[in-house]
Amino acid sequence: MGKNNLLKYSMSSVVSIIVLIAYSLIIIMSDPYLRLSADSTLYISIAEKYLRGDFNDAVNGYWGPMLSWLIIPFLYFGFSHVFAINAIYLFSGVFAVIGVRALSLRFEMTDNIRSITMLCMLPIILYYSITQPFDLILLCFLVCYLSIVFKSSYSEKVSNGIFSGILGSFAYLTKSYAFPFFILHFLSMNLLHLLRYKNKVEKKKVLRNALAGFILFALISGAWIIPLSSKYGHFTFSNMGKTNLAIMAPGAPEGTLEFGQPMFYKGFFDPPNKTAIVAWEDPSYIEVKTWSPFESWSNLKHFMRIILKNISQSLLIYESFSTLSIVIIIAYILLLCSQPFNKIFLQSDLFYPLFTVFLYTGGYLFFHLEARYIWIVNILLLLMGGHILNVMLSKEFFKNNTRKNLLILLFIGSFIFIPSKKTIQSTRDNFERDMHVMSTNLEKYNIKGNIASSREHVPVHDSWHKTFRLAYWLGGRYYGQAKDMISDKELESDLKEHNIEYYFQWGESGDNSGFLSQFKELTNDEIPGLKIYSLKENAIKLP
Repeated sequence: MGKNNLLKYSMSSVVSIIVLIAYSLIIIMSDPYLRLSADSTLYISIAEKYLRGDFNDAVNGYWGPMLSWLIIPFLYFGFSHVFAINAIYLFSGVFAVIGVRALSLRFEMTDNIRSITMLCMLPIILYYSITQPFDLILLCFLVCYLSIVFKSSYSEKVSNGIFSGILGSFAYLTKSYAFPFFILHFLSMNLLHLLRYKNKVEKKKVLRNALAGFILFALISGAWIIPLSSKYGHFTFSNMGKTNLAIMAPGAPEGTLEFGQPMFYKGFFDPPNKTAIVAWEDPSYIEVKTWSPFESWSNLKHFMRIILKNISQSLLIYESFSTLSIVIIIAYILLLCSQPFNKIFLQSDLFYPLFTVFLYTGGYLFFHLEARYIWIVNILLLLMGGHILNVMLSKEFFKNNTRKNLLILLFIGSFIFIPSKKTIQSTRDNFERDMHVMSTNLEKYNIKGNIASSREHVPVHDSWHKTFRLAYWLGGRYYGQAKDMISDKELESDLKEHNIEYYFQWGESGDNSGFLSQFKELTNDEIPGLKIYSLKENAIKLP
């Protein structure tokens, strides 16, 4: 390796180290409650089941076990829930950056441009660190897997197949979507590697790696699938797909994933086991409307509308990653088309990532789609953009320093503006911190037991989300929110049926004074917009 190449390599390494240090410091210095999302608390609840030896309830068909397993050591050694989640975010972000750095080496670009892509990773990974930890962990495994399977020298070592299988199974244990994705992607990638070689020896090496990868994937994944299938009484690698398809049935409320979940609009639901905080801990037990797109012509049309809507949504999500995303994809396709047909599949820096982008997104077209589900696509678009930038800067038109610098600034700005904006906004509107502070103020009322709430029509953080966070901090069990436009008599019946001990009434929730007026209201109007009725204590009647 020449001296100049060594210096260039060192530059991108230094930038990566700076990003890692900056990310670590920001995580350590930021508000720790910012990252304790609703889903995080459920993983914590599952981890506590493992520690108690309650393995049957710990096995969960909806939530992957990886995050709960990572939380267990922290809880075992006495660290707080908040510390555990932040530590996992810290380590996951660090490994994600390292994985992206390794993956970037599979793309043809100068080390200066590689440094630029790694610089863009800082605001991106910071934004990811305030969303969902399991999606960030999934990203770690996926970028490391892709950095192996994208190698032009993939066939040289059997360890490449072995580590691909291990990383693929770890990705599945983090999120079940990775199970079908890995099988299709790893099979396709090995077939593509086979096309590169005419030599039988090299072809045998590829087949050896494929076999080794699938065996490791099957062994590790199977160790989880067996207890999972045993618990639910039928073969399954996840209940998530069934649940997420059911909530998109014709006639279900449309909008976000939450709108279609019965627990958000069908009233109260018992938690799935005696130590669960909320029914959301395992939605497998919630009855949902089963349907098939092929049951009727109207169902098929409904399903096609979902797919078309998700195609449109996926393009909007791409643009939310970078305003240049669609341009990068088109440029990649044009570069591919400029190659002789027999060489297209040999251009790993072109075809492999483009194929991965379409395959990973394609699986979500049949279900609900959100930006965080396809974070790996954002990373691939960033690195694909680095390759396009490398090609453009080699053209005579961009030899001019002004044009060159403007193009680089446009590229950087397109990838860092939106994540930076969203991170600042989330930090300013710290919902998790607000709910923790409110729960601290409510501790004096000693609210422990079965909790339910009224329904409040507020976007994003409605009464369900607010009451669930409060129940978590107060040590209660949340049974959900009342049905919309519920009558006083029906509310009374539902609360008694579920043995609710505390009822949180948010905002203008309708006139339930006839029934609730029998019971003691705890807050005495001390908390604006919230009244808490103790259904265990009768109201004091004034003479």
